[in-house]
This record gives sequence, structure tokens and C-alpha cells, in this order.
Amino acid sequence: MYTYSPRLVSVRPELDRLAEYVPGESLEAFSTRTNIPIQEIIKLNSNESPYEPVPEVLAALANYKQFNLYPDTDSAALRQALEQYTGVEKRHIVVQHGSMELINLLWHLFLSPGDNIICCPPTFSLYKSVTTFCGAHVIEVPRNPDFSLNVEAIKAAITPQTKLIILCSPNNPTGNPIRQEDLFALLDTGRIIMVDEAYVEFSDFPHGYAHLVPEHENLVVTRTFSKWAGLAGLRIGYALVPEWIQSYMRRAQCPFEVNMSGHIAAIETLKHLDATLQNVQRIVEERAHLFEVLASYPFLKPLPSQGNYILTFVDQSLVTIKQLRNAVESHGILLRYFSSQPDLADYFRVTVGLPEHTEKLNQALQGL
Repeated sequence: MYTYSPRLVSVRPELDRLAEYVPGESLEAFSTRTNIPIQEIIKLNSNESPYEPVPEVLAALANYKQFNLYPDTDSAALRQALEQYTGVEKRHIVVQHGSMELINLLWHLFLSPGDNIICCPPTFSLYKSVTTFCGAHVIEVPRNPDFSLNVEAIKAAITPQTKLIILCSPNNPTGNPIRQEDLFALLDTGRIIMVDEAYVEFSDFPHGYAHLVPEHENLVVTRTFSKWAGLAGLRIGYALVPEWIQSYMRRAQCPFEVNMSGHIAAIETLKHLDATLQNVQRIVEERAHLFEVLASYPFLKPLPSQGNYILTFVDQSLVTIKQLRNAVESHGILLRYFSSQPDLADYFRVTVGLPEHTEKLNQALQGL
């Protein structure tokens, strides 16, 4: 009798060097670790909105009855709504389950084993793990001390195998946007420039760089409804891309990529934009308050941010990260730490929550 041996079958060799993307700790995991009930936890570690979707979105989801049918595989209604919202024609728009899935799709379109991408740490770590999964490599060009892009160093790092240059604006976790002149300088390299605008609605330039996509054959902009619209649990993202890239993305997608709940929620959000953007404005206002609170402590130095989060430096000669973490966790507050990233070992990131969340964090910090 034949006995199956797993040694006869191997996974792709890239997986041996694939670093797993580690998201922020969940409510359930934090509750289990600390014995704090979930309802008493303040979750400020994953840049989620503290506001639920507007009532019209919840009502539309509750009233829909045809979940037994597939959604429109062309996402025609949603793409039309996105055309009106972005000002970019729908022939440039691809929708997907969150911007993470769009990143995965784009990487697999362009990267073959031996190719490389350029990214600029500190930035979103998923870019690296997806690159490895494609059998490609990451060239890291560190940011300047103020976390701006080192454009000349990026251009000097380009090789014949460089397919993608990845930018995040506002950058996660540093919160600063990219300058238009830096974007144009990199577009001139001829490589595909991807701008991740997951947080653009919170910035001083909420329209971002989407309007430039039809003018540039090598510019891709990705966005999401997770942050500003409070739809993180439904995973709705979209990309604004040149037509030639759009045709390949649509070809590579599986049919019915975005579920019906996602279609409904995104369309209703865009129908009731004023109410959703009021929540965005509340977050922006609370961001300023949170910054003032953090800056009032001599052992903290918050960085100005145009996202819905603030990266904060901790002077560990005064208070260690461990002491700070113990203090805030004892109050049921969950923040984002970077122990596995040496360039951010002295920092934590805090999501902008409700005013009462800021006050609870302030109370926790007062004990240090």
C-alpha cells in the first residue's frame, strides 16, 4: 500500500524566507492575554474608525434580501459611484476586497522571480511580504530623518529588475504625505509608481493624486473604505489605474471578487457622503487634541500626522516602552508597537479615537 509522504511535495522555496504580516492585536487576543473584558477595551492599534457606518448604510444592508445571488462581476454601479467621487472615469477603476488584495494582485501582475521593488521604510510592512511571495526582492531606501522621501537615493537604487516603486501617502506609520514634486521625479523613471492612499481622506489634500492617473501610464493609486468610511469589516478597496493596467487586473481577478454587502455599503456611503465626511472631520479635530495631549508629556514626542493615527517617539531614558505599554494596557488600552522593526523600536502608534478615548489614554499616561 502506498503511504503518502509530505517530503515528496514541497511548497515554493520563497515561503521559507516569507515573513508573515502581523496585524495589530485583536480584541479577543488582548482580552485573553490581560483578562480585561472585551467591552472594556479601547482598541487604538489598527487605524480603524471609532464610528460605525452611517445609519443609511446599516439600513441598506439590513433590507437587502437577495444574498442568494452573485453580485455584478463588473461592479458597474460601484464603479460609477466611484467615478463621481474621485472625478476619474470608471474605465480606470478596479474594485477589490480591500486595498491589501489590490496590492497582492498588482504585485502578481508585475513581479517575476528575480525582479525587485523599491520601498521606503518605515512604511507599511505588507509590501515586503507580498514581494517575497512573488519570488521577488525588496530594495529598501530609508527615509530622511524627517521621514520625507530620499528621491535621489531611490533613483540611484533602481536596477534593470526594478518593476515597482511603492509610496504611501500619508505614510503609515509616520503620517506624512509625499510631495508632488517627489512623485513627478519618480514617475520620470518609467517604473510603475504605486501610491497607497488608504488614509488620504484625513489629509490636507483629500483628493490626493487620483486625478493624475489618466495622464500617466505608470501611475497607480490604491484606496480603501476601511478607514474613513468605517467599513474595515467589509473589506472594500479600489484602484485607480491606467487603462492598460486595468485590463490586466480585470483579467487576473476571480469573478465576483467583491461581495454584495461590500457593494451595498460602499455605494450607500457615497450616496450619504456628507454624513460620513462629518465623522472624518471629527477624527481630524480629535487628532489635534490627541497630539496636544501626547506633546504635554516630556518623555513623548508625537509626529505631525495627516492620517487617523499619530506616531510617537518615546524617550526611553525617561520612560521605557515596556513601562508605557504596561501602564496603558492596565487601563484596557491597546496601542501599536514595533518591537520587530529596529528603526521604530522607540515609537508607538496610536489610532485617533473618540474624545473619551483620548481622555482615558491621558489618565493612563499620568501614572508614569
